[in-house]
Amino acid sequence: MHLFYQPNLHLGTHSLNEEETRHCLRVLRHQIGDQVHVTNGKGMIAKVLITSVNCKECYFEIISNEKSDKKSFHQHLAIAPTKQTERMEWFVEKACELGVDEISFIKTKNTERTKLKLDRLEKKTISALKQSKGSFKTILNPLINFDTFIQNTRKNPRYIASVQPELPHLITCLTPESHQIILIGPEGDFTSHEFGKALEKGYKPISLGEKILRTETAGIMSAMAVNLIHHY
Repeated sequence: MHLFYQPNLHLGTHSLNEEETRHCLRVLRHQIGDQVHVTNGKGMIAKVLITSVNCKECYFEIISNEKSDKKSFHQHLAIAPTKQTERMEWFVEKACELGVDEISFIKTKNTERTKLKLDRLEKKTISALKQSKGSFKTILNPLINFDTFIQNTRKNPRYIASVQPELPHLITCLTPESHQIILIGPEGDFTSHEFGKALEKGYKPISLGEKILRTETAGIMSAMAVNLIHHY
């Protein structure tokens, strides 16, 4: 099925925006009378009938809709942005396809990028949502200082990835059916001060394997670990 995104679907908006309209009509060649699917990224997927179009909007009527239940767990990755924008865009796209529920960007002492174009990353979340035929769009949070982030995190199972030796692997520590928060540091890792502050706030130090991973690879490894513990 071809899936399109309309965040206000549940509020009665029955048209696609200009970008989604272009993809629907010009790229996929849909016409009036065709049936497609639309999601609001909040759990609703509707089967719709295209009723009228113009160059900027594609209008539809809802034939039927389904509401998906929220998962029994919530995966929240907090990651330091990489210097190269394309590497972070790749991470966001793949993490969304893997079902990560929420991504926060943290500014640490060793963070290489201190500004983010969140609108570009939001487009990656929408693309991944449609590609994976999902019903819940990944939440993206703007860049925040490391200290502020750990001060405000919930008292759920929470972990901080580290390159220190002899730490337990993440997959052996995960608690099924819970809200998981995993901190992924920048190239060069967290400082000893940041690491200590996280431990004070209840973060458990974990390993992602023997090899030293790039930041975005560590993020994907974490996403896969949570998937494995909940689905196999």
